[in-house]
Amino acid sequence: MELMQTKTNITPVVEEFIESAKEHDLIYYASDAASKMEFEDEKEYQEAIRRAMEICSKAGIPLDWNFKKIYRCSFNGIESDWRVSFLGYKLVCMNGGTSNPKVALMQLQLLKDLSINEFRV
Repeated sequence: MELMQTKTNITPVVEEFIESAKEHDLIYYASDAASKMEFEDEKEYQEAIRRAMEICSKAGIPLDWNFKKIYRCSFNGIESDWRVSFLGYKLVCMNGGTSNPKVALMQLQLLKDLSINEFRV
């Protein structure tokens, strides 16, 4: 596999505009999704983020428009978190552990909603 580097003539103003546009929809925090879904531990949280990002990646959805790693201060010190879009937030919620009752209910509700819409004429 060969890597090719290309130069673009994007001005700093345009680059700044693009970065601003990317961050426009990153209004949620993945840690809030984890709290809402009552994730059991850090492992469940990290796995949900990994799966959510993998889904976007495999579907051709740009990660940088839906996920951005950030650092936040808390009483425990500086902790990493993710700013996420609405899509990223919902994907984190529904990709928690399979033994998590809230995750199971959310997934079932999604299937129920899809089934209702699928059979409507």
